[in-house]
Amino acid sequence: MAFNIKDKKWLGYFVYIVLVTGFLLYVLFPAEMVEEFIDNSVSRVNPELSFKAGQIKPWLPVGVRLVEAKIFSGDNGQSPLFRAESFYVGPQIVELFKGESRFQLDGQAYTGEIHGWLGLPDENKKSLAGEINFKNFDLASHELLANKFDYKIIGSAAGNITFSGNAANIDDLNGKVVLRLSNGQLQFQEAIFGIASIDMKSVEFELALNNRQVNIVKAELGGAEIKGSLSGSIQLQKDIMQSSLNLKGTLEPLAEFYKNNPSIRELLKNMKKRVKRGQYFFAITGTLDAPRFKLL
Repeated sequence: MAFNIKDKKWLGYFVYIVLVTGFLLYVLFPAEMVEEFIDNSVSRVNPELSFKAGQIKPWLPVGVRLVEAKIFSGDNGQSPLFRAESFYVGPQIVELFKGESRFQLDGQAYTGEIHGWLGLPDENKKSLAGEINFKNFDLASHELLANKFDYKIIGSAAGNITFSGNAANIDDLNGKVVLRLSNGQLQFQEAIFGIASIDMKSVEFELALNNRQVNIVKAELGGAEIKGSLSGSIQLQKDIMQSSLNLKGTLEPLAEFYKNNPSIRELLKNMKKRVKRGQYFFAITGTLDAPRFKLL
């Protein structure tokens, strides 16, 4: 059925109103208020955490896009714990009609991808929950890993994070992390006993969070030079880098390791008493900021 002149007139008014409203929303969008809201929300999870974004703008269909979004911890003002080049946050429409505050998360970080959801507490539901999946994270571009420590980890990371708990008490937060590192390498700023780097072809972690304690369910290192495993726990503190370590593990040098590092063979011969079935046992204590390594 063809529109008459009157219908076309009202259609024109409607399109005009939509365009003007969209333009005003974009120009007058309260980016500072949104940034402050996110910063306050992050601080409620942990007072030591803070949030900043290079740009925040509305995004279709319903949501906002964060550009150069960063989360900092404690005194690490120059090296963020997390940085996303671009990040979209918007309500899940179906869940919204059900009365639930659940948001879709999609973004790019460290040249990789992030997808997930976040359920926020409301009047009827006091719990916090979420799930985040990520892949192709380039660890070499992570500022904290590159600048904070005396070593550098490179490789591609992928994994899954799930969490839930009482939003009013972060100590009640429970969660699980599955992390996989492929084509990795541990590089030292200064060679240790002539060793400049260690191959980490594949690393698999499975972590469980309960009452601010991270328990290592599974941690296995596979590579052409070294195999290893790790167990124990990490007690989280408000300043993440001050979290205390209580870890034990094994390292098993393989033939390729001795081939690539001939100078280390004589040193290891003097440590035969510490070897059991070709494995070296070690412990890591201290904090994330200042770990202490000891052979057992």
